[in-house]
Amino acid sequence: MNSILNQLDSFFRSQKESEQKLFFLLPILLFGFLSYYFFYPVTDHDLNKAMKKNKSLHSKISKIKSKNLRLKNENIRLERSIVKINKEIKILQNNKKEIDSLLSKLLFLRFDLNKWANFYNEIPMMAKKSNLVIVSLENDMILDFNPSKLVEKKMEVKINLIGNFVDFIRFINKFETKKELVKVKSINTNGSKMSIVIDIYGAKL
Repeated sequence: MNSILNQLDSFFRSQKESEQKLFFLLPILLFGFLSYYFFYPVTDHDLNKAMKKNKSLHSKISKIKSKNLRLKNENIRLERSIVKINKEIKILQNNKKEIDSLLSKLLFLRFDLNKWANFYNEIPMMAKKSNLVIVSLENDMILDFNPSKLVEKKMEVKINLIGNFVDFIRFINKFETKKELVKVKSINTNGSKMSIVIDIYGAKL
């Protein structure tokens, strides 16, 4: 071993100084070449892969942030819409209460067949109390329906009587003072014979 080292030492001493430097640099150059040739492609590939992954992650983060921003804006818009709708609902509920209250006061205007049938049956008693005698009593139900009208004629009552004119006027007054939609359509008198036609209306409530 010592002999080989001595021979190498003698070899280097016999070479020029520039050649000696070259021999010293050769291993370094060889290591650099091998590193560049074998290790650099692997490192460069890993670096590119890492950079692509980093770019992809940044892109995903940017999309998520953008989506979150849109969702926040949408939530704000929905919250404002809910507040607005709740206000409108409250206004409508108050309006409904007012309308219900008004309708409850106007329910007497609704045509109630049972009520008017009882009223029709009471007419003979009303005439008797007014000292009048009923000759004939008729009624016609109006079946026509017009959706454009809020109030329409529902019933017509025709009464023929005999009696005193003053009593007849008092009898008529009993119809005209009713708060329901009752209209005295016509009155005819011929001595002691008198007739009256009454229209009864109803409202669509």
